[in-house]
Amino acid sequence: MREYFRYFKWMYIVLGALLLVYGFLNAGHLALAKASGHDRDNQSCTTTERVFDYGDVLTDEEEEKLRRLIAKREKQTRCDIVLITLQESLKEYARQIEPGVGYDEFVRVYAERFYEEHNFGYDRPNGDGIVLVDNWYREDDGRIYTWLCTTGRVKEKYTDAAVDHILDNVYRYVEKNPYRAYKTYINDFYHDMLGIRIFTFYVPGYVPWIVGFLAAALFVICNRRSKKGEKTTTALTYTGGVQPRFRVRQDRFLRKSVVTRKIQTSSSGGGGGRSGGGGGSHGGGGHSR
Repeated sequence: MREYFRYFKWMYIVLGALLLVYGFLNAGHLALAKASGHDRDNQSCTTTERVFDYGDVLTDEEEEKLRRLIAKREKQTRCDIVLITLQESLKEYARQIEPGVGYDEFVRVYAERFYEEHNFGYDRPNGDGIVLVDNWYREDDGRIYTWLCTTGRVKEKYTDAAVDHILDNVYRYVEKNPYRAYKTYINDFYHDMLGIRIFTFYVPGYVPWIVGFLAAALFVICNRRSKKGEKTTTALTYTGGVQPRFRVRQDRFLRKSVVTRKIQTSSSGGGGGRSGGGGGSHGGGGHSR
């Protein structure tokens, strides 16, 4: 038994170190969340509601759970967190505001205008906050569209990759379990804003611990009665009892040749945010299904 543990000791050392680092990161994350609480400065917001289930895809109990979670996460992130579900075409609405806008951006127009009209923003009107608009209506092009709108400090924090990440996680569950999808949106945003994102895909926090303990337990069970194997072959086993001979070969370095070439490169720039109809500056992105 000791031989097996000695053989695999580095694996256990690395696994133990990773578990310790993971534990410290989670402890620091919780401490940072508690220390970051701050009362909102914006008193001009026209509503205290954060869950607008116009599409009627949630139960009353699920809506209430999301409201409580949002209230907690807003204090920790110091950002307004808004959720809107719809079940209607936004074609006429969006093109009255932005003529010629494409199908994929109807929800963007709605999200930005909704945010501005209600003066959302934790620090000031049209300030720090985020809104997810999930329209369950299938537009004329046959697609269902979702938009994540970012404003203020959130817009500066969220890259295109971060927007895609949170929308991918929402779409992972939205068709079968909308409540879980929207809960994921809120919690992912909380983790992103506090700057701790260990995984680029969704993994519940308890999974690494369970996997580690199961792997260790399985190894012990399978090898607890194992013994060190006896030596059954030697260097003479397959040579008929004759001592083997090995020829010595050497490689000698003679010369080297180095060729250099200049490679031409080009650079490209990134995109920026947009200004909404009410004067606010927004970022974000959308998905469809």
